[in-house]
Amino acid sequence: MAKGDLHTVIRLNKLEIDELRRQLGVLHQEEAALQAEDRRLDADLARESGHVDAHPEAAFTFPGYLAAHRQRKDALAQALADLRQRIERMRDDLAELYRTRKTYELAQEARDARTARERARKDQAVLDEIGLTMHRRRRAEDGEDDPGGH
Repeated sequence: MAKGDLHTVIRLNKLEIDELRRQLGVLHQEEAALQAEDRRLDADLARESGHVDAHPEAAFTFPGYLAAHRQRKDALAQALADLRQRIERMRDDLAELYRTRKTYELAQEARDARTARERARKDQAVLDEIGLTMHRRRRAEDGEDDPGGH
């Protein structure tokens, strides 16, 4: 890596971003699974309520089922809240990585521009020297041809 070159650091940062985005995708899949489980629990409750309506003798066990259902829903809601906090933290981390990468890219662009200007300045100095040398030669040749020595 050349002195002042950030391309490797930028590449590593991009790899970190890709990995974090992959992990975020996994968390979103977990969130979708928890939401599906929540919908399943609601469907189960509706089915059991319908069963109780159809079979009044089942009403004696329904309060126990309802209490267990509420516990599962509460646990699921807590798991979903925890997962969403993790997702939010990961999004914050991802945003920070993007900001860092942008900083690196801007710094590298500035370095590249400075290097290009320096190279152009050196190239121009060489061209100026060549032009000056050619001008001196022409003057010297003209001076040899000029009997007055002007």
